[in-house]
Amino acid sequence: MIRFLILFSIFGYSTSLFSFFQQNQQHENHVPNAPQNVRVKTQSTSATLWWDAPPDPTILIRGYTVEYGEGSISQRIVIEGSDSSSFTINRLNPDTNYVFAVSAYNEADGEDGTKVMLAAKTLVAEGSSAEKLWPPTTVRAKIEENGAAYVSWEDPNPNAVSHRQYVVNYGIHESEIQQKVRSNAKYVRLNGLSPGKEYEVSVKVVSEDGNESPWSIRDLFLVPEVKNSDIRSKFDWICRINDTEMCSIETSDHWKLCAEKHDFYTQRQSGACPRAQYPSSPAHLTTPIIHFPDAQSLCFHMRYALLNFHPAQMKVELFEKADFKKRHILWKTRMENVKQHVIQNVYIPFSKQISEFKVSVSLKWESQHMPRIIMHQMDIYSGGCPEKSTG
Repeated sequence: MIRFLILFSIFGYSTSLFSFFQQNQQHENHVPNAPQNVRVKTQSTSATLWWDAPPDPTILIRGYTVEYGEGSISQRIVIEGSDSSSFTINRLNPDTNYVFAVSAYNEADGEDGTKVMLAAKTLVAEGSSAEKLWPPTTVRAKIEENGAAYVSWEDPNPNAVSHRQYVVNYGIHESEIQQKVRSNAKYVRLNGLSPGKEYEVSVKVVSEDGNESPWSIRDLFLVPEVKNSDIRSKFDWICRINDTEMCSIETSDHWKLCAEKHDFYTQRQSGACPRAQYPSSPAHLTTPIIHFPDAQSLCFHMRYALLNFHPAQMKVELFEKADFKKRHILWKTRMENVKQHVIQNVYIPFSKQISEFKVSVSLKWESQHMPRIIMHQMDIYSGGCPEKSTG
């Protein structure tokens, strides 16, 4: 008997043919049972969880959910792929009691299956003089002409704390929606802010071993209203979607941030992808308000990949300023025309826009299932498209 495995890989995306045939014999009539043999091992600042798949092989598993928190669940991580059987959580506090939960999910009613709960305590840090990091000081935000905020701060920690990063948390003041960005320098530029809104920003230090400082004192700043065309943007709008950053993109409830994944079955960059449980059609990703009145020609660029085919239409539309209700279709295609597991770079030229505008990518499907697309990047260039572009 000849045993073989065919591995299909194009442009960084791969899938197992064996897994494909096995998946077609499974169903999603109900959520998966609980994972088996769940166990955990802790270090001072990390915890590794292992598990075996649920016992019923006829139920399709799309991935696993790992949840954790100090004393109660407060964090949630979605791991795509039925072949996952372990996960390491970093940046935990030493000598601290944690609660963990592992469950499997698919697209049946009820996003997750039965959770397996367990508790463990992280180890005491070695040498335990564990340098306590001080929070950044003198956090200040300066508004630039193009409406971006240049945020800077001072780091009171000694230079001996090497390989440090800074996490910047910002959002509209007293709003529940906050965003985080990372920086290796003691400053960051925040783009895509809403005119006329008051924002809050705070910063913390993260060392190479995962040790973190408390958050700094918040700084509040006001983004001024744009009342005339004298304030002109001279910059392109670039959004590379990663684990924490959506660049103020407006999204329907279909999307979530997906971390990059690199294993035997999958090589994938981070981006926005569909949730396991999502509303009915359509779905959209829409840029914040853009204003490039001096640009003679414009170009919209998106980089995405189709991971799982279902019949659908993708459209790119331009929304003009008047309440952003007037729209023009810039480009459209059907999913039948898109190759699976291949990164698509689409460049769409469009004409000069004196007033503010938005560009929206929408997806409308014809069956019960949304095509599984991952959006890596959305850009608007004020200098037009490259010569080889999609019209």
